[in-house]
Amino acid sequence: MPLVRPFRGIGYSLQRYGIGTDSVPDRVRLADEDGEHPGRLADVTDLACPPYDVIDADQQRELLARDPHNAVRLELSAGPDPHRAAADTLSLWLRDGTLEQRAGASVYYYNHAGPEQPDEPSVQGVLARVLLEPWGSDVRPHEHTMPGPKQDRLELLRATEAQLSPILAVYFDRSERYRHVMSRSWTDEWRARDGDGLLHQLAAVEPDERLLGYLSRQRLFVADGHHRYETALTYQAEMRSRPENAGAEPGTLAADWIMMVLVNAELEELEIRATHRILRLVERGALEAFVRDPGPLFRLEPVEVEALVDVVAEATDEGPVFGLVLPDRGYLVRGHPDAVGDRMRGERLSTAVRSLDLAVLHAAVLGDRLGLDTTTVAAGKAVDYTRNPAAAVEEVSRGAAPAAVLVRPTRIDELAAVANAGDVMPQKSTYFYPKLLTGMVFNPLSESEE
Repeated sequence: MPLVRPFRGIGYSLQRYGIGTDSVPDRVRLADEDGEHPGRLADVTDLACPPYDVIDADQQRELLARDPHNAVRLELSAGPDPHRAAADTLSLWLRDGTLEQRAGASVYYYNHAGPEQPDEPSVQGVLARVLLEPWGSDVRPHEHTMPGPKQDRLELLRATEAQLSPILAVYFDRSERYRHVMSRSWTDEWRARDGDGLLHQLAAVEPDERLLGYLSRQRLFVADGHHRYETALTYQAEMRSRPENAGAEPGTLAADWIMMVLVNAELEELEIRATHRILRLVERGALEAFVRDPGPLFRLEPVEVEALVDVVAEATDEGPVFGLVLPDRGYLVRGHPDAVGDRMRGERLSTAVRSLDLAVLHAAVLGDRLGLDTTTVAAGKAVDYTRNPAAAVEEVSRGAAPAAVLVRPTRIDELAAVANAGDVMPQKSTYFYPKLLTGMVFNPLSESEE
């Protein structure tokens, strides 16, 4: 089972950014809060940022302009040498009191709201450090990664010697014990509104052996942050290869650990959104041939492009369903379950993966019919990804891409089935919403854990 432990996190200084106990700013007030707070509270709305992989150029500029101490200067710094700039900034902020490291080890409750009630955090998890281990029975992935993001994050990790954003892992437990161990009180808290207006809370709690023991008995499924997990493994190997670390016991190096938010997906309502595909390098002739003759696996139904997004999202077919967007028309693509099942049995995939819409799309459509095999897609130029279906449609309508594919979101039970089978989905199969914010707390890796 994974080993879960507290740590001395680095956060925005409560001495500098705390607002005291007598007033809670309207911007970060809870729905049922009377305006007072039992301890120290910091509003870090202007200081926190999304993780690197969802920040586009426009948002990066907006975040850089929002506040001189916004965490984007660490997570995705601008300039010719962004990783060195991030390291220098982190060092400066620790020296000038912008950031401070906690005197003692803590774990944290991380809560966030959903779109229906943006002022009331409804999903609760525990932010802590987990002992790194290769993918296996205790910590499992569910989707493929790509080399480019891993190299970028590794260079940032080397430069800053800190984990700047937590990854999200889920576990499944229905026991009554869960509510008991998740009821600790706290005094130090950081709150922020994200770009969609949803409230995020981070609260430091004293280490509790019951809570740590409970979490250390769970099997963890990485939900968001596969690239960062694999990067942390690479960095750990580098640190352990140094002569001065020869023979160090497991867990004695700071690099042996990774910062995670652990959420009980059995009892917490996590939302997964679809990630749509924009096809960049595909021949129009191949697209037209697929439309004229979809073959024995699929049938195509013409649908107005404006309606296609809703039609795909509302489809309840057990077989694969997705929407094909062309410059002047759209189609709902439905798979014949038996024929698709026969085709997918030829793939070296688990049963859990073979039944996924995205696995069928990548193998039987992108690969078989459009000439985009796994290697081509993994190279990163043939297919782009977006959570915004309107953006995918716009790319096609203005001629920037020959086609796009709209997909349904992956379900949490599908994620668990794939991970339990020891298999992985195609890249960008899940998008957990909202994203955990960067800047609520950082995990330093520059000191020993002995």
